Amino acid sequence: MKERNLIIIAVIAYLALVFVGWDDSIATSPDGRTILTFWHTYNDQEEVILREIIKKWETGNPKFTIRPVRIPFDGHKPKLRTALTVGQGPDMARVDWSFVCELARKNAVVDLGTLGFETIRAQYLPAAIGSCNVGGKFYGLPDQSNCVAMFYNRQMFRDAGLLPATAGDSAEAGEFENVLPKTWEEFIEFGKKLTDESKGQYAFAMLNTLWWNLTFLNTYGARIVSEDGTKCLIDSDAAVGAVEMMASLFAKHKIEAGAWRPGAITPEQGFVNGKYAMIMMGPWNLAKFKNAKMDFGVGLIPAGPAGTSTNVGGTDVVIFKGSKYAEACYSFLTFFTNAENQVRWCTALNQLPINLGAYDLVKFEDQHLMTFMEQMKHAGPNPVVKDFGLLEDLVNPEIEAVLSGQKNAKEALGSAAKKVQERLLDS
Repeated sequence: MKERNLIIIAVIAYLALVFVGWDDSIATSPDGRTILTFWHTYNDQEEVILREIIKKWETGNPKFTIRPVRIPFDGHKPKLRTALTVGQGPDMARVDWSFVCELARKNAVVDLGTLGFETIRAQYLPAAIGSCNVGGKFYGLPDQSNCVAMFYNRQMFRDAGLLPATAGDSAEAGEFENVLPKTWEEFIEFGKKLTDESKGQYAFAMLNTLWWNLTFLNTYGARIVSEDGTKCLIDSDAAVGAVEMMASLFAKHKIEAGAWRPGAITPEQGFVNGKYAMIMMGPWNLAKFKNAKMDFGVGLIPAGPAGTSTNVGGTDVVIFKGSKYAEACYSFLTFFTNAENQVRWCTALNQLPINLGAYDLVKFEDQHLMTFMEQMKHAGPNPVVKDFGLLEDLVNPEIEAVLSGQKNAKEALGSAAKKVQERLLDS
């Protein structure tokens, strides 16, 4: 009986410890430091580096300690909405880039300009920090970013006479400068040599969602919404030109596989299978393609009238207005994303820097990542709206109608602009 009682006491003590360790309402640590709660969605490897950086910051800030709490990325938006509604939100959090605008419009996050952000804004990659710009004010910092570049199958290029038969892995020599086409006009000419419809082999395959299509639109200098977020601009001449060019790859030049159609082989799968010579893809698939024993390279997106460009994805970190310690949170987040810590983070995790000061200091063994770093310098800003999912729902069908020949680009984008203006920007 005595042994049983001891076991019960031990279990109760353990449960109490777990409760204390996870109760965000506890504001002070055992050593008297004020606790700042940071909800994040990092994976195991990322969290190791995060905790290293937290320890470094705490050394210089003995009044505070950071409590990192991992939450699922797929569910972070509803979890944060619920927590904020009941007044139980964290001091700060990592969120998807598209969520910052909603939080800012709901007056839930701190305007970093009130904490002196203007003095360091120039340190951050313009396209990445752009997702935090809502109405001319910055409500977050980028902590992680990515983009897409042009992947190509070297063997298919060799077979088409576009790469010497003896060419090996020349990525280290800066192969993006002399292998891939530099403009969309050259891209079409390359495409004709790489396409063999009788074999089901195509030069290129693309998806059709707005985020992926931003790559084309950005090379034409087209914006989706005005900088102040009040007017839809997707029916501009630049956007019409970009979508017309996209559609011509499939309908006129017949070098695109129609991978955007329902049921088609996806760009990723067709690339692995040797059916598609080129696809736009991000660095997240480098390991997958290497594991598939593919002979591939990575180069810059061909240039349009506005030059080479790409889209930008990733996450941002924000400070919630419910926190009593916004200045301390700001101190930590700017420390977390400074050049020195970016070098540590990016080198250990093979991720692209968001702090420009880290660009000359980060050297990847994988030279493809160096190409992505170059491409990121030419990324265009994402449209900042309160509901990016709705924006895609309104735009994607109209662009598909152009790709499938049901509408011309001017008609379709005019329809898209009207819907976006009425249902998203004016609502």
